[in-house]
This record gives sequence, C-alpha cells and structure tokens, in this order.
Amino acid sequence: MSEAADRILEQLQAQNNLRMEAANDIAQAVAALVDAEQHLEQAKTRVKQSFAAALKKGWTQAELNKIGSPTRRRPRKKTNGTSTSDES
Repeated sequence: MSEAADRILEQLQAQNNLRMEAANDIAQAVAALVDAEQHLEQAKTRVKQSFAAALKKGWTQAELNKIGSPTRRRPRKKTNGTSTSDES
C-alpha cells in the first residue's frame, strides 16, 4: 500500500477508535442504569414485604402511613381555574 493510503487508513482508524470509546461509554452507562433499576425493584419489594410483615405483627395501616407508604403517590396536578371548553 502507498503512504497516502496508509495515512488515510490511520486517520479512519483513529476516528473509529474515538467512536468506539463513545459507544463503550454509552454501553457502560446503560449497564449501570439497568443494574440500578434492578436494585430499585428489589428494594421496593423489600419495602412492601416489610410493610406486610409489620401489619401481621400488629401495626395498623394508619400507623404505617405516618412513616411512609410502600407505594409513592403522585401529587395531583394543580389547575389554574381556567376552562378549556368554549363558553358562549
């Protein structure tokens, strides 16, 4: 191969290496996210089991509600009092 062809191939290889580094970073970040989601699901399961066990051991739901609920409640959306329907 000629020197010109070698230089072109080296430049392309360098660009490809940078792209692969970026792809590797993405893969590692996605893997970390998947692991975190799995840990979160396991923690949610443990919380639910702990609340169920507490109920069996005599705690009331009202008492447990004061320390936290095993499920998050979404806050209601606040309305600004305006109507979206046509009023004539």
